[in-house]
Parts: sequence; structure tokens; C-alpha cells
Amino acid sequence: MKKLLLFIFGCITFAGSAQRISDFNLFFAGNGVTIKFTILKGTLCNGYNILHSVDSINFKTIYNFPGICGNTSTDESISYFHASPEINKNNYYKIELIPIEVSLVKKIFVFEISDLEAVLYPNPQTGNSDLLDLRIFNAGTIQLKGFIYDQYGSSIQELNLTTSFDLAKINVSNLKNGVYFIRLLNAEKKYSFKLIINR
Repeated sequence: MKKLLLFIFGCITFAGSAQRISDFNLFFAGNGVTIKFTILKGTLCNGYNILHSVDSINFKTIYNFPGICGNTSTDESISYFHASPEINKNNYYKIELIPIEVSLVKKIFVFEISDLEAVLYPNPQTGNSDLLDLRIFNAGTIQLKGFIYDQYGSSIQELNLTTSFDLAKINVSNLKNGVYFIRLLNAEKKYSFKLIINR
């Protein structure tokens, strides 16, 4: 009987709640992360929490807004700067509207910016994803051409990339575990990376 009552309660809670968190996104900002989201108009919430994790499981509150949030007639846009994420690691974030809703988890890889012109991540590639992120700092939109080479210098994959807001994706689904070298060229500069695949 207890199981049945819990199941019914869960259904009622789900059916009675409307999604309120929208446009939840993460952005690089120097060595920090800017977190943006919108609280859609509707029922007021009793504050919100921004939570952070480095393992996607154990979250800690990095910001608590204790007052009334949201608006019954207009959407409310929120922006928060996290100045101390974990450097050279994936950082995970979620939003909690009290007591209404918890967002999906979003992640961003944060690397140390010093004199870097470009970065390829995650590197080493240890997960199941087939995509790597390439960031060319202050590039905007540029065309890049190049190759992926194996450890013996043999070309194994041609690359034709276009960055958007400094970012591009590289598909490495056909690469086995090992050491590779990526060389890219645009009209002005050459970029070289050592890549380790260890899935």
C-alpha cells in the first residue's frame, strides 16, 4: 500500500508542475564560468540555488538567492559569474528553484588561460564521446584545414573545420586508443596538438 501511495503522489507532483527554468547555458569568461538562465513567468519561487560539481554527482551550492524569485507576468533573466571553477577539469552545474524545479545538469570544461592561443579538450580523451572541442582564442569565425597523424607520422584523417564563437568540434570516432598529432592551418597561423585517446 505504501508503494502505491508514493507512486500516486509522484504522479500528482509531476503533473502539477510546469517547467520554469529555460535557456540554461554556460559560457567561458576568462578563468571563470558565466551561468545564465531564465525563470519563465508563472508561480513565484522562494529563492534559487546555483549548484556546482566536479564529478556530476556531489553538488555544492555556490550561490543562494534567498528572496522571492520569478514573476507572474514576465520572464526573469539571471546571470551569475562563478570565479573559482576547477581548472583543467569538467565542471557541472544545475539550477534549483525552491521548491518548484531542478534543472538538468550542464557541463563545461574549464582550462587555465595564460598565453594559450588554442586548446583541444578533453585531452586525454577518456570518455565515450566521439567529439573533441577545439577553442581558438579570439578567433571568432575562421576556416581551418589540416590532418590527424598517428604516432608514426602517417596522415589518417583530413580535417576541414569552421569555428563559431571561437569553437569547433572534431570527430574522433574512428580513432583507436593511442597517441595522435593534430596539425591545423588557417590563413594566418598554424596550430599543433598532441592528442591521447584512452577510452
